[in-house]
Amino acid sequence: METYLKDLRWGRFNLIKGDMISNIACAYGEWSDVEVEVFQQILSAEANVVEVGSNIGMHAVPLAKFVSKGKLICFEPQRIIFQQLCCNLALNNLTNVETYRMGVGDKRESILIEDCDYSQSWNYGSFSLDKGFSTESNFGQGVSKQALEVVNLDDFAPVQNLERLDLLKVDAEGFDIKVLEGARQTIERFKPMIFIEIQANSYAHIWEKMTAIGYKCYWVVSERYQKDNFYQAQRIAGEYGVDANFLCIANSEWDKLFAQHSTAQHSTAQHSTAQHSTAQHSTAQQDYYNFYLLLCQLTIQLNLYRKVRI
Repeated sequence: METYLKDLRWGRFNLIKGDMISNIACAYGEWSDVEVEVFQQILSAEANVVEVGSNIGMHAVPLAKFVSKGKLICFEPQRIIFQQLCCNLALNNLTNVETYRMGVGDKRESILIEDCDYSQSWNYGSFSLDKGFSTESNFGQGVSKQALEVVNLDDFAPVQNLERLDLLKVDAEGFDIKVLEGARQTIERFKPMIFIEIQANSYAHIWEKMTAIGYKCYWVVSERYQKDNFYQAQRIAGEYGVDANFLCIANSEWDKLFAQHSTAQHSTAQHSTAQHSTAQHSTAQQDYYNFYLLLCQLTIQLNLYRKVRI
């Protein structure tokens, strides 16, 4: 395995030669930055975030910066990838992050997962706890086995000791449903926003599950190449990767947003001659507008899938 340092949009990263995520980040200076922009819009500095499947930290680094007064808890099962994650967090002097080399599922157990020397050009971000490196096609390289502890969030003390949880980000490559099953009490307690990667065979199940527990789901589809990428680079020949996710928001939290907006409007109507009150209304209205605009942008962008329901 060979690694190299690169200054990207969100900081300095140690990348892996031949790794698909590293290759795209090296070419564009960013990785799926549409998603990062969403996180920046919805998180406050005091927020707490749990990220299941952090990979080398392409999103963990900006997430930790966004929640500078809060905490980020990262899970990554791959041994070498976990080491790169910790390296990239250290390179960016991020001290508000806890990292765990563990899998996350619906129960606590010990399993065997695949391991390799990471010298082959591959999409190591597609690694799955059950299918190993061959989720997209046959890996074709000798692999070894190593033990891994799998936990569920409901029984994991560092998560349960949080006073708040604002965002649960899940990219578990086929284990997503199990992650949600093992976080039932956590979701009920904190009602966090949930950002979850969608596979072709899982989106209907996840949609049904989230709506059943009182969440609205919004598509977030991000093309990896953006014309305004950090390096202003041209598209890599033949690279047309797109990532699909749900941004799930609890109905109770959604209702609060509208209630706050309605209250702000009523307050302004009563005190239209008071400059201070009007300023407060303007701020509340702008906050609401920014959030509403974000959701509209996501809806328009993802109508390509004809699945959006608001």
